[in-house]
Amino acid sequence: MPISRDALISILAEADPVGLIAGGAPADEYAREADAILELHGVVTLTEITGVFAVSFSEPGACPRETARWIVEQMAQRG
Repeated sequence: MPISRDALISILAEADPVGLIAGGAPADEYAREADAILELHGVVTLTEITGVFAVSFSEPGACPRETARWIVEQMAQRG
């Protein structure tokens, strides 16, 4: 079963790859990135996740690979 948008937003907030939630942003701050990830086809890869954040924040290292790996694992568990 594919992961829901709300579940993915929750995962991204927990991962908080850019530190926005820790800085006081609302829990749905990563909704745009969640939408971009949900638009991907097939099995989502670490490179695709890091790419979404690199484009969104104009910074190649915005989402470290270790964080992307955790996101992918959580998507599989919660999906």
